[in-house]
Amino acid sequence: MRTKRINISSPELDNTEQKWWDDNAQVIEKIWAQNIHFQNVIRLPYLSKMKAFFLAGNSKRPVKILEIGCGSGWVCRLVADKDFHVIGTDFSQGQLAIAHQNAKAFDKEAYCTYEQADASTFQKKDIDGVVIHALLHHLSTEELTNFFEQFAQLPSGTKIFMYEPVFFNRQAGEKSLRDKIINKLIYKLRNYSLARARKIGSTDPELAKVMTRIDKDAAENGWYISPKEVPFYEGELERFVEPLCTLQKKYIVNKTELDIAQELTLNSIDKPDGFFANTLIPLAIKLDELSFSGKFTHYMEEHQHLFVCFEWVKK
Repeated sequence: MRTKRINISSPELDNTEQKWWDDNAQVIEKIWAQNIHFQNVIRLPYLSKMKAFFLAGNSKRPVKILEIGCGSGWVCRLVADKDFHVIGTDFSQGQLAIAHQNAKAFDKEAYCTYEQADASTFQKKDIDGVVIHALLHHLSTEELTNFFEQFAQLPSGTKIFMYEPVFFNRQAGEKSLRDKIINKLIYKLRNYSLARARKIGSTDPELAKVMTRIDKDAAENGWYISPKEVPFYEGELERFVEPLCTLQKKYIVNKTELDIAQELTLNSIDKPDGFFANTLIPLAIKLDELSFSGKFTHYMEEHQHLFVCFEWVKK
């Protein structure tokens, strides 16, 4: 499994990465982005915070947001409206086709536009903010350097929201009784939720087949998941951004609830029932938030990533 960032990519590897995303666009939309019912439960809470970050202190309406590496467009589309307009760019035609289709399906065409572009050739636009959601960990060190050289041209005061997977170091010290209790509750809640999903649903054979193929391809080729991606190590992303931006806020999301939502999807459940939507998933989110204030990494496996939200302001 690849756990070290690629220093310099190659045209062959870039083509393999692009083909991987084009070929897997539909399944990634289903298992990663999730449908609107799951997005409202596990994505909307932190994306609403993201939107509030961009709107705060800015009287201009609408604000114009550039989403780099937008994929199928679901991230900003979920909160796009008359006050929050989005220009989404991505290198994958397969992903952009879904983005156009869903903008129309959810009546967001007036607020969302999309175009094909490579993230490593980022160009400044007439924008008020930038969203980068789970993109940067797909870039090589050289591409990250090139990206941030161009990123540096953004005007001072521009707001930037990033969501990226991060490998966390194990924290030193003893586990407190509080940490032990919270982790035990999370463990039991997660296992109960996964078991309930399997009990009330039934395996989606086609989705399971594709996920097995993705895992097999990654194992055989030494990839993390897709050909180029590697989560960041603690502090790695900050070393690129801190010379250019001031960090306003940093928080972890999508730990346990994403596992639950994906298990529901794998078991052909397209919409969480009231018990999942109103009790199990919100409780998982709350318990995770409590665990993050303690020594939560005691309970993480080696090279297990968590998703971190960063709110930056350009210097």
